[in-house]
Amino acid sequence: MKDVIIVGAGGFGREALYLLKQVTAYYNKPWKVKGFIDDNMDALNNVRCDYKVIGTIRDWEVSSDEVFVMGISSPKVKEQVANILKGRGARFLTLVHPMALISEYVQMGEGCIVGGRSVVGDCAVVGDFVNLAGCMVGQDAKIGDYSTVTGFANVTTAQIGRRVFVGSHAVVLNGRKVGDDAFVCAGSIVFSNVKSGVKVIGNPAKRMDF
Repeated sequence: MKDVIIVGAGGFGREALYLLKQVTAYYNKPWKVKGFIDDNMDALNNVRCDYKVIGTIRDWEVSSDEVFVMGISSPKVKEQVANILKGRGARFLTLVHPMALISEYVQMGEGCIVGGRSVVGDCAVVGDFVNLAGCMVGQDAKIGDYSTVTGFANVTTAQIGRRVFVGSHAVVLNGRKVGDDAFVCAGSIVFSNVKSGVKVIGNPAKRMDF
């Protein structure tokens, strides 16, 4: 039996815990939740939760008996934390909710979190540490490492770079490319390619400097 540690005790970390419980029960996985690690040891103060913060990320010594769940949503922070822990030998689970629909021939990397009612189309490629939170990913789409696609967003047959954040109800249309470190605001409709590091908003999505 492996001890499972959730990295990050914020709101998304608690959502990851809930998903972990569901996956463990549904698939009868031999996992035992040990708790959270977070550099804010008070992250769960005044929060109802049946597990505790058991240590900090910066000081945690990885054991061969442990596996980890990435409970962080911010793309850049995910990458930083994953690199720290993997540099110490950490291995991360990919969790897929039993009510997610994953088509044939999908490639999915390490450390992904796929929430309930997410749909991933045929032959899509989902990189490492990607969060899919109740969204749609079209066939042949590509989602780069550390990206986060939030609830009700729709990434059609498009290419999403690394460390991209796609807000709720946003749509990235067929054939479009979103560069690394871009931010697509909630409700935006992406008709044109988005350059790296750019934030876009609106319908049609346009660059905003804020």
